[in-house]
Amino acid sequence: MTEKFPHADARKKKIASRAPSWIAPVLGGVVAAALTWGIGSTIFHGALVDQGLPEQVQSASDDERALWVRGGELADLAARANKLAELTDGSSAEALANLGASLAQGAALLGELQFEEQTPTALPQSYSPELVQELAQDVAKSSASLPALKKPSLQSTKLLSQIAFQTNLDANKAMDSLGEKNPPELAKPLSAVADQDQNQPVACLPDPNLLNADAEVKDSKNFDSVTVARALDRGYALDYALQLQAARGVSSQSAAIEKKRTALSKQLASLRSAVDAKCEDLRQPAYALPKDGLKDLGNVVSDATEDFDQALVLAAGSSDEGTGQRIAAVAFEVLDSEAKANPEHRILVSGASVN
Repeated sequence: MTEKFPHADARKKKIASRAPSWIAPVLGGVVAAALTWGIGSTIFHGALVDQGLPEQVQSASDDERALWVRGGELADLAARANKLAELTDGSSAEALANLGASLAQGAALLGELQFEEQTPTALPQSYSPELVQELAQDVAKSSASLPALKKPSLQSTKLLSQIAFQTNLDANKAMDSLGEKNPPELAKPLSAVADQDQNQPVACLPDPNLLNADAEVKDSKNFDSVTVARALDRGYALDYALQLQAARGVSSQSAAIEKKRTALSKQLASLRSAVDAKCEDLRQPAYALPKDGLKDLGNVVSDATEDFDQALVLAAGSSDEGTGQRIAAVAFEVLDSEAKANPEHRILVSGASVN
């Protein structure tokens, strides 16, 4: 909430319509933004190793290739989702189309690297609930971990984490559309941990100025401490805005607001428990209301909610091993609750919005 709360990301116009209607215009901006970032948007079909790689692939870094490979995997999953959507109707068709659109958007953001010698993705020839379950499980499995990058950046981590959470949420919605009483449980996003016992607390924020989301974090070893601190700062800011809304708003809404604050308090406590107990509390910086914020508390709360979502997702992707999984669990709880309350809610936004 740059114009509203300090330390927040620049506010861009939110996407109002759902997939698949929004995906065509979004992908145009996505590809342009990806080119600007140098992250992806290049599709290398027919790149045979034994015949020589295209120059752009040959000169690419290992990290760029890793992102392109993940993009190819997302594109394959998108093709399966879209084919299943074509073969059915009703709520399942809509949920599968939304899943396919999110997967395709992720592939466009990362770029695709596929080889002609690879076996083409087998597309379903008929619809069945079992095929939807299999697809949803494959999507969730893909979202459970991020590609291993030698030189990760907050920019790439944010994008990969957004893709992981959005596609996982849409996979769960596809499962829900089947209406089964006991559906198989899907893996949670960023839940794959090699050693559950390695759960070191997150270090303290190295510099208070790094709470500002526009501040560059130059040392990768500070990614986890900075992103978790920013998530806490945004969470405390949301709680403060909710307090004001409950006190100054319509009395009939106060009970619902306090219920949300109770849930938020538990989420923040879980997030705070991942940080070294010796670190100072970050509540005070968050108690800064935007100029004229009291006149428009509804939008302040909405913007604070979005800032908290984005900060949580980035913190989950930036933290290591067991600590990252704990933060990811909080992030999924928050996003899943919001997605159920508002079907339009998305954590993965257009390329123009996340730049």
